[in-house]
Amino acid sequence: MKGAEMNSFSKKYIFCRSPFLEGLCLLCFFFALRATAQQPVVVQLLPVSPATAEQLRVFDVKPYYKDSLSAMNALQAAVAKLRKEAWLEASVDSFTYHSDTLKAWVYSGPRYEWVSLRNGGIPDEFLSKSGFREKLFKGKTFNFQELAKIEEQLLKTAENNGYPFAAVYLDSIAIAEGKVQACLMLDKGEAVFWDSLQVSGDVKISNTYLSNYLGIKKGEPYSRKTLLKSKDRLRDLPFLREKQNVQVTFTGQQADLRFFLEKKKASRFDFLLGLLPDNTRPERKLILTGTFNTELLNAFGRGERLMLAFERLRPQTQKLDLAFSYPYLLDLPFGVETSFHQFKLDSSYTDITGNIGVQYLLQGGNYLKAFWNSTASNLIEVDTASLAAGKAPDQLDVTKTDFGLELLLQRLDYRYNPRKGFSILLRGSAGNRRIRRNQAVLNISESFYDTLPERSFRFVAEGHLQAFLPLSQRSTLMSGLKGAWLISEDPIYRNEQYRIGGSRQLRGFDEESIFATAYAIFTLEYRLLTGQNSYFYTFADGAWLKDSRAGQPTRYDRPLGFGAGMTFETSAGIFSLGLAFGKRKNAPADFQNPKVHFGYVSLF
Repeated sequence: MKGAEMNSFSKKYIFCRSPFLEGLCLLCFFFALRATAQQPVVVQLLPVSPATAEQLRVFDVKPYYKDSLSAMNALQAAVAKLRKEAWLEASVDSFTYHSDTLKAWVYSGPRYEWVSLRNGGIPDEFLSKSGFREKLFKGKTFNFQELAKIEEQLLKTAENNGYPFAAVYLDSIAIAEGKVQACLMLDKGEAVFWDSLQVSGDVKISNTYLSNYLGIKKGEPYSRKTLLKSKDRLRDLPFLREKQNVQVTFTGQQADLRFFLEKKKASRFDFLLGLLPDNTRPERKLILTGTFNTELLNAFGRGERLMLAFERLRPQTQKLDLAFSYPYLLDLPFGVETSFHQFKLDSSYTDITGNIGVQYLLQGGNYLKAFWNSTASNLIEVDTASLAAGKAPDQLDVTKTDFGLELLLQRLDYRYNPRKGFSILLRGSAGNRRIRRNQAVLNISESFYDTLPERSFRFVAEGHLQAFLPLSQRSTLMSGLKGAWLISEDPIYRNEQYRIGGSRQLRGFDEESIFATAYAIFTLEYRLLTGQNSYFYTFADGAWLKDSRAGQPTRYDRPLGFGAGMTFETSAGIFSLGLAFGKRKNAPADFQNPKVHFGYVSLF
């Protein structure tokens, strides 16, 4: 009997009467029909026996086809479809071809159903991740894909929890008249744990740092997912590259790793030059601005970073930044970060800021940081004429102290030139502002500070969101939102405000030339990727600004920046060239005076 021919499942769950003979028959028949392949064909389905005549209705085959090859393909597709839909014994037994008629003797067999699929002692923590429930199979149509999916999820869970040699199988199988019952089993095999981690190559890197960074620690359960992710994690490190795939050696219950790494130029010196029109002069000559950065990475093999940056934003306006970070302090998932910042705005004021933070390092380069920040803003010149006329100045000497938290979450396929993924940076802090007395002000008005609150509370919220949507293999659309809000119970002075504009935020405007107490910048940027670190781009930056400084009416603006540019990598370094235009309320875009930015990065 045909139903009796199926008494067990094969390893790959193939249910057919004779797969080899059927395939051989189809192959021979294909060659026999080559000479008449272009003639129209009538297809006639016949039962293998009169008792199975009613089974013909389940075969999805048309009566006519343009040629014999199309007819054969249709028969094969019909059989495959039936097997997928639980007609596990479906087959084409034999063929004859005479004149323009193709006769096929077919058999479907019963449609298989589950009586039950029981749990054979698999732990709940494995079953919950696989989606298996006994009630989902009771009386249900047999489905290969559903069963294979559960098997795959069980194996994944086992491989990621210390059991790389686990096996999933069916036991106690019983089949009768299209009814199936079985027991789902998991043989976890021997538990395996991470042991040694070694590095081969010329890169200078601490094994302890690498172990912490990759999340592969001795004594923890083996995880195939962590092992596969290590390739992307290493790719994110700018100071090394992987020469070949990691080598895994299993010895008893130990998994030893050997990474093949080589040094990659990552420490850098770079500069960015800008040509801006000088709007303060009638002839509107161009002025040169510039940014110069030096960054040392992994000099001591511990993943540390040292940075020095100097910027000349405009004549008499400069900025200096120093920063140092050291990850995995004392081999713990904590890093320390400190920075110094100095900013001088022409002859108005100077800001000096110190910052220190402790990072809790997460996987993927993400972190949660607690920080302390202190800023002293000192006036260089005081507008004595306005004071003498009884007008309060819009900037004063202040000291600000804040405590806060910062969170970075990013999942990018390549951090330095991503095609897909997202990045989220959130920062919030709270603290006090203290107004300091300036002798030049007291010389004009001894009672000026009497009406001002010496101390006041302030809150700062900042965020930077980016999402990369791949449009093709070599292009992506970046959408971004960058914003900040300074909240204070007392008036905010000009030298406390945010300064935006320039190549880093709100392109098309002079560097840090726009003052705001709150802002949001929306960005759309199309990138055509031409290399790992090379791309062409076109962009639009739209912003919302609020300026509510002391002594001035609150003003709002919606500036817009747009332009295009390119970044390309050569053996000498990475070059960038950008052209941007900007427009504000009552100030249309000036296409005769674009903002031009030229950048160069030299790696060593």
